[in-house]
Amino acid sequence: MSTQISLLVYKGVPVDFSKYRHTALHALYSDGQYDWLHVVGAHPFFTFQKDSENPISESPIAWIPVCTVPDSVTRAKIIAACASTSVRNGNRDRDWNCQNWVGEALTELVKIGCLTKEERGAAIGKMVEIILEAELEDDGMF
Repeated sequence: MSTQISLLVYKGVPVDFSKYRHTALHALYSDGQYDWLHVVGAHPFFTFQKDSENPISESPIAWIPVCTVPDSVTRAKIIAACASTSVRNGNRDRDWNCQNWVGEALTELVKIGCLTKEERGAAIGKMVEIILEAELEDDGMF
């Protein structure tokens, strides 16, 4: 069995609005072990986190297969690429969140040969579709 990378989308908390939907990467390795790779927290306290079990009390609402990883890309390389993906907590990054991080982490995984640009694009497209299925925010306007 080869390593598989998936993109997970979780229902938004405290309200299921698009901007609150949590996203993460899931790696299922050839030896049967797995990692959840994601950014947790809120601006300006986001941090990268690697978990060996589902860090969210609920199951994801979407499990999007991204790629089958070439044998040349090791678990250590996958974790290192994700851990080195920038976490943006600056004043100009107030709209940045875990959804942005997933896209940027997938770019880092493309750079190490884990997946293709096309696979990244397809995964991001599916992620956006799922995120946009969330409830519409009420902006208070009539």
